[in-house]
Formats: sequence, C-alpha cells, structure tokens
Amino acid sequence: MTTVNTGAPDAADEPTGQQDAATARSSRPSRAARLRRGIGMVAVIATGAGVFGLGTGVSPAAAESAPAHAGWDGSRYWFKNSQGQWRWTSHYSVYVARTGSGTKPSSGAKSSGGIKQGWDGSRYWFRNSKGEWRWTSHYEIYLARTGGGSSSGSSGSSGSSHDSVAEDRDVETSVQYALAQLGKPFRTAGNGPDGYDCSGLVQQAFRRGGIDLPRVANDQYAATTPITASQLRRGDLLFWSPDGTERGIQHVAIYLGNNQYVEAARPGTNIRISGISSGYYPAYMGRP
Repeated sequence: MTTVNTGAPDAADEPTGQQDAATARSSRPSRAARLRRGIGMVAVIATGAGVFGLGTGVSPAAAESAPAHAGWDGSRYWFKNSQGQWRWTSHYSVYVARTGSGTKPSSGAKSSGGIKQGWDGSRYWFRNSKGEWRWTSHYEIYLARTGGGSSSGSSGSSGSSHDSVAEDRDVETSVQYALAQLGKPFRTAGNGPDGYDCSGLVQQAFRRGGIDLPRVANDQYAATTPITASQLRRGDLLFWSPDGTERGIQHVAIYLGNNQYVEAARPGTNIRISGISSGYYPAYMGRP
C-alpha cells in the first residue's frame, strides 16, 4: 500500500491543549505578586500626584519654614489650606481661589494678601475708568493708566518703592530703564532689548543714565564705591556671592528702596521686582 504524506506535523511534535494551559499557569504571576505590583503602581501614582500637585499649581511647604503671613513674600503666594497647613503657589488666580480673596476690594489696602494700587510683587494694579481692578507688568503702562510719575507719591501704593526718586538724576534714569524691562525674559549673556542676564540688565540700564559699568557682576562691584546696608538708597547695586568673596560674586540687582530691588534672576524667570530677605541677603553693596 502506498503511503501519502499529508503535510501534517508528527504527533510527537504537536503540543496539546493541556500542555499549553499548564505552561501558561506556571508562567503567570501569582495572585500575591499581582497584588504587590498593584500596590506599587498606586504608590507611584500617589507620589507623582504629590510632586506635580495634580495640575493645581499648589505646592506643599515641605521642609521650608513657615511664612510670616499669608500673601506674596517676593517669590510666591502663601496661604493655609482647610487643615491649617501652609501651602504656596506662584499663580495669583490659584491663590485667590484658595483664599477667597476678591478681585474688587472697596478701596485702599486690604488685609494681608489683598489688592491695592501699585506693585504687589509680580504686577502693577490699578483701577480703570469704571473702578474695576486691572493689572499690567509694564511700569510705563501703569504710569499711563494712573497718571502718576516716579516723583509723585499720590498714584502708587503707600510706601511703594516707585514713589521715590534717586538723588542723582542720571541714576534715576537708569532705574527707570530697568523698570521698563519688567516682564522680559532672563537670557544668558543677554544685553537686550528682548532679554537680559543680571549684569547685562545693570550695564544697559546705567548706560542709559550715562554711567559706564563693566559687563560682569564682580567687575561691576569693583567699579562701585562700597557701602553698608544703612547707607542704601535708590539706584545702589546689590551683589550676591555664594562663597562670600568678592571674586565669587555671581548676581547683581538694582536697589529701589523699601527693601525692594529689580533683577534678572535666573533662566526660566522674567525680569521682576523682589524683596530683600534674611534667607537671601546680599553679601556686598555698592554705589555706581
């Protein structure tokens, strides 16, 4: 009898369904292993939620010291949550939502964190012709809307550093130039007009006042007359040095008065006004 090869595999080479099931069971993780994996994924998700704040723009105080009061501290808005814990955000709208602060106070300064005309640490506030609160990051626009000048104390908020004028008119010209750059981005080695680094902003501002300064921060300090904190006045320069030496100076800013200064801080920030704090106090001060 003739045998015909049908093309079917030999029976010995053909796995059975029982063998497939046994193999699958042996390779599948145990129930305990799957449970541990699930708990691990929940922990990762929870950790990610804490780090990124779930998109709310609110961060925990963590290891940072508690602020003296709610509101703007020069770099962020502080408030207490429903459990009385300190939290902060860099977004004014989030701060208002968390604290219930209104955007239309009746008049003058409100309680800590409320709106008043003038600089609040991140923007200039003023009322329009309808009495509604509006803001701008540009000092010249603020002046145009309020009809104020840098020498007038009537248009700004009480105690605002913009209500004073430098004793030297050329220095005041330099200060006003620096303030006109508010809101522009920090740019490494930037000399303007679209962006600046710290010493670039200082050099270009004082050049507008007819005062020549070197390009680098530690050289700028060497070109000034050293002064003490008690001698500080509008238009003086503040210098920060991580190692405390003159050669180690790495940051410079222009003092405005009332413990405020204008600076190009670091990459990722815009030119802004900041407040002198004990946690970040300038190592040197000089008068151009």
